[in-house]
Amino acid sequence: MENIIFTSDIRTVLDDCLQGFKPEDIFILTDHNTAQYCLPFLNLTRIKETHRISIQEGEAHKSLESAAYIWKVLSDQRARRNSVLVNIGGGLVTDIGGFAASCFKRGIKCVNIPTTLLAQVDASVGGKTGINFNGLKNEIGTFALPSKVIIDSCFLKTLPYTQLLSGCGEMLKHALLAGGKHFEKILQLDLTHIDWVNFSSLIQESVEIKYAVVQSDPKEAGIRKALNFGHTAGHALESAAISSGRELSHGAAVAYGMIAELYLSVRKMGFNSALYEKIVRFIRNIYPEYMVSEDDSTLYELMLHDKKNDREGVNFTLLQEPGAFSIDNYCSREEIEQALQALKQK
Repeated sequence: MENIIFTSDIRTVLDDCLQGFKPEDIFILTDHNTAQYCLPFLNLTRIKETHRISIQEGEAHKSLESAAYIWKVLSDQRARRNSVLVNIGGGLVTDIGGFAASCFKRGIKCVNIPTTLLAQVDASVGGKTGINFNGLKNEIGTFALPSKVIIDSCFLKTLPYTQLLSGCGEMLKHALLAGGKHFEKILQLDLTHIDWVNFSSLIQESVEIKYAVVQSDPKEAGIRKALNFGHTAGHALESAAISSGRELSHGAAVAYGMIAELYLSVRKMGFNSALYEKIVRFIRNIYPEYMVSEDDSTLYELMLHDKKNDREGVNFTLLQEPGAFSIDNYCSREEIEQALQALKQK
């Protein structure tokens, strides 16, 4: 994981990283929140002159218009091929910043400094970039690995509880895919009383699980599809929430998506039903109640747009047990709607 750095000294590491690149220009991308709360951690006065780009926070702004704004600033400031874009923020900033960097002049370097738990364990690692389009989550994007990812848990201490919850969904997904002691430790996680030393260790383990999968399949031709566990149903829930103006975090959507996809795993792969119930209780205990108001046919139609699908139908990653998964499982509309009914049960 040579391009991923875990540190408790973000200022020195970023300084050393940028000096190593020897860029002509440095551009700093934030949203309005990270500009206020996270930039002070970095002490950018130690770094030569930078250009600041700020976009609005919120999933509605993960858009082509925001990407075009970033490109315009880069172009107006005459950014060159050896310029560097430093993305400081959550998944929205790292996703859209990575996408903008991968397209501008056919690609400039970017550094991700993820400031939310979700971005640290998922969005900033793996090279998937993108924007929402036409009401669909991540409909346009590229595979483009960042030049560096710098992870420091200091940012997490500034986050509200709901932001930590959002990242916990992806940590649970990684734990289910890996199994073993890491899965057991995640089920014991208490986000209301955080041991930061232990929590930082769990974050690093979660990143290592994802990174190992990404390294073996960078363009998602095979095993990397496992990382979409919970996302087929989860992205449908998330897209529906965006369209209706309701608030649903990505991590919560994935967690609820895992309820539906674990139900399919019980029915089709023999996943232990008692363990399924235990995981469902864990998810429902830590996430705020979310009423899935969309009818099953609407959510099914949204799933048909999922990027993993082909002409055979809606494609799922399913589990035989924690640590044992199967990709490319096609489920009938009837099976999917039964899983959605299980999700809607309280």
